Amino acid sequence: MSVPFVRSARWTAFGFSVLLMALSAISCAGFAAKGDAEAGVANFHQMLDAEKYADIYNTTDDLFKSATTAAQFSAILQLVHTKLGAVQSATQTTFYSREEAGTNAGSYISLTYDTAFVEGHATESFNWKVSDGKVHLAGYNIKSPLLSAR
Repeated sequence: MSVPFVRSARWTAFGFSVLLMALSAISCAGFAAKGDAEAGVANFHQMLDAEKYADIYNTTDDLFKSATTAAQFSAILQLVHTKLGAVQSATQTTFYSREEAGTNAGSYISLTYDTAFVEGHATESFNWKVSDGKVHLAGYNIKSPLLSAR
């Protein structure tokens, strides 16, 4: 009677081990690309300060491009740059890695920053899609009281 239980326990332990290895591989992929995403944020800020809005747009993921045009995105970034000024510093506050299934399937890395600009602070959220070992901007959000002031 103990043999089926032992066999069942072994299979359960084996299945659990396989699940842990799969989860580790997924999370390692996110952590491996985290440095690339952080470098992408630094590059984004350099191009924002240099007013190279089209260059930023050209490096975005197709998912981003399907949501907004180059002209719309450039207008938003120009407003950010005009009202907030140049980036002085950026401190990462959160990091999140996830796998998506379905229409927008893939690996994603989300980074949130408390960013100091010449004229004030903002909270920036960057969503990067990992494809072919590279990160591409799939989403950008910025919140600052200075952007909503008329």
